[in-house]
Amino acid sequence: MIAKASVIETSILDEMLHCPHSLKYLSEHGRQPDDPAERGTHLDGCGIAFIHNGTTEIHKRDREHAWNDSYIKTVSEAQSRLFVAHNRLTSAGLTSEVEGSHPFELFAQGSTYAFSHNGTIYNFVDEAKKRKTSDSFLFLEHLISQSEPNDDESIITRLTALESYSEYSSMTGFLLAPDRLLVWRIFNAKDAAKQEKRNMYYTMYMKLSKNNIVFSSEPLDEEGWSLMPNNTLISAKPSGKNIEMHYRLLF
Repeated sequence: MIAKASVIETSILDEMLHCPHSLKYLSEHGRQPDDPAERGTHLDGCGIAFIHNGTTEIHKRDREHAWNDSYIKTVSEAQSRLFVAHNRLTSAGLTSEVEGSHPFELFAQGSTYAFSHNGTIYNFVDEAKKRKTSDSFLFLEHLISQSEPNDDESIITRLTALESYSEYSSMTGFLLAPDRLLVWRIFNAKDAAKQEKRNMYYTMYMKLSKNNIVFSSEPLDEEGWSLMPNNTLISAKPSGKNIEMHYRLLF
């Protein structure tokens, strides 16, 4: 999955289609969770969200229609200062219908939030099956409140509380708010037998350039990428000619 915050409205065409390891490339050659040294498909669905004229647009496809011509056309024409995009590899027991594709959408207090997640929150899987959705959507419901503030500090408080009582492989995610992007890397390092594989698979890289910052679960090319440490969060908000960035160590 990838995300982008830019000082000016821009395209995400290079990151999605043209980079050596673009998201389209990674949909067919992505690392595999059981063996990160192996590569294979992440084609159980795909989706992109971006802010356009003050409105959050979300376009998703299921397994059958992943990366079809209409989706590529949407990707090619999108212009925004804020993007998130995702390729889905379905968690065991969940379906690959379009409702389970990322990014997920939640409307709260007059704003739309879009969310993408890499990992499984095992506490939520049974309910996700009953509701025919994904554990990732239930994750979003726990992050965004319908009545309390949804500023960065409030979201971080909910995120850290959720981490404290959940059984999960990874909570690594992107949250697209109307005016900013939150990116965090959290994988479960408590199980020593699985720690090495999770550290290799649930990664989040970032690359700064003159006008934008790009985040990606894998480097999209060979230069300039930095790996976010585990249990860290970055908030990126385009503001005037700058991007306001705040870095947090979560635990």
